[in-house]
Amino acid sequence: MIATHFLRAALLASALTMGGAVVISATTPAHAAEAKKFSPEVGKPLQEAQNALKAGKFKEALDKIDEAEKASKTKSAFETCTFETLRASAYSGQKDMGNFAKSLEATLSSCQLADADKVNRDKLIAEAYFSVKNYPKFSAASDRYYKDGGTESRLKELAIQIYLDQKDYANASKAARAMIQAQGGKPSKTLLQTIASAEYNMDHKPAFLDAMERILVNYPDQESWESVIRGVQKLPGFNSNRLQIDVLRLQIGAGLVKDPGPYLEFAQLAMSDGLGTEAKAVMDKGFKAGILGKAQGDREKRLADMAGKQVEDDQRKLPDDEKEAAAQPDGKQLVKVGTQYLALGNAAKAIEVIQAGIKKDQLKYPEEAKLRLVQAYLAAGQKPKALDTMKSIKGTDGTADIARLYLIQAGVSPF
Repeated sequence: MIATHFLRAALLASALTMGGAVVISATTPAHAAEAKKFSPEVGKPLQEAQNALKAGKFKEALDKIDEAEKASKTKSAFETCTFETLRASAYSGQKDMGNFAKSLEATLSSCQLADADKVNRDKLIAEAYFSVKNYPKFSAASDRYYKDGGTESRLKELAIQIYLDQKDYANASKAARAMIQAQGGKPSKTLLQTIASAEYNMDHKPAFLDAMERILVNYPDQESWESVIRGVQKLPGFNSNRLQIDVLRLQIGAGLVKDPGPYLEFAQLAMSDGLGTEAKAVMDKGFKAGILGKAQGDREKRLADMAGKQVEDDQRKLPDDEKEAAAQPDGKQLVKVGTQYLALGNAAKAIEVIQAGIKKDQLKYPEEAKLRLVQAYLAAGQKPKALDTMKSIKGTDGTADIARLYLIQAGVSPF
């Protein structure tokens, strides 16, 4: 799950900054006297190497550094520092992280470095060795980083990811969870990704989704939303018939839908449930985004017009429907009417009617009624009550999972 290309980009940026700062005439006080001793045979190719680096000619730079090293008669610490620093810059330009780390490591003993610079190089070296999967070297550099005073947790997180690469998924998840607990506060995205990857590879779907939902809460993005919604649908027992409208609602709300099909499917499902207002609102959203109104423009417009007419019918009929529902022996129709009030934007009335339906009991799908109550509480801004209701939802048909996602999409952590 680690974004290796991003890691490498960060390494290259750091390395090139370091290399560009090492001008031949720029020396530390401890090396100032030695710097004046560069012979023409050494200084000339070093200057050419530096010019080649600035021009992005990394192979040429390496050749010139080799030429300068061969011409050196003193092999002083300062010369070694200069050779290896420039080599590290050239290797970083070539994206050769193994040799980059090797050259940068050589500067630790040859350069006169301030403590902060040494710690920074320890980190760069460790990350570079990790990127090429040289784990023994990574571990040594990581140990050195913390011994030299490094405090960032990044290298400890990478050490846990080694478990993933070695397919020791149980220890990867265990170590990542322990580190999150020890750190407290906002959990690291890298550690959450490690847990998600480990649990996925162990085919622990609920644990995988739990980790992904925690990523959504702390680091929401469309890729995570897509993974979680898809994962929920694959859970054993997920009732795709009853919850398909919820899946579509979440996908559209997360901005995942880029073609007309899901918009049309949602509108049709919503209208069949008497939710004309929501069907019309979603269709309008599709038209505004430019997703609707193209190839099937006429059909889509007719469907939107039908939804608009249903809105008028809903508003006219709903009070009578509520009375009829209240007279029924079970609360099914009351829950449906309450959901219609919700679609019309009357969250307070929706809560009242859905609660009345739940109190009647004898519901075939009582957990789904609670799901609608969660939606109503969220629409009314009563987030604590929405959270409490979500926690009361039982079963394994996906209703509880959908409720959690509604909370997350509304900016409420279900954890």
